[in-house]
Amino acid sequence: MPSEKKRTGRPVKKAAPGSRVSLGLKVTAQIKDLLDAQAKVSGRTQSQEAEMMIERTIHYDRAFAAMKMTLEEIERGNLEAELQRKGYSFLRTEHGKVWLPPDYPGERSGFIPPKKSEE
Repeated sequence: MPSEKKRTGRPVKKAAPGSRVSLGLKVTAQIKDLLDAQAKVSGRTQSQEAEMMIERTIHYDRAFAAMKMTLEEIERGNLEAELQRKGYSFLRTEHGKVWLPPDYPGERSGFIPPKKSEE
């Protein structure tokens, strides 16, 4: 029976629900420069900007998993149409559209565009 490889470092602790915790990580200089530039433009702290980027990536990963598609497959088709068919909605931000999953909390506008009349 193979033995589990022993993990090095501090033990992993569960975060208390609703709490904010520190997260130590290392990134490349290129990622840090990008993070700093986006934080400066948005007026967020480096930590807030990193958290937003991580959250956005999690949403995108969940969307890809729900659609059972890879980024390459989506790029061959129409990503926005597929997300809308799956019930996703978007918010416009200074970083572009951010797609929200169907179960994401928040009010939806319910706007339905008028049908084009035939002339």
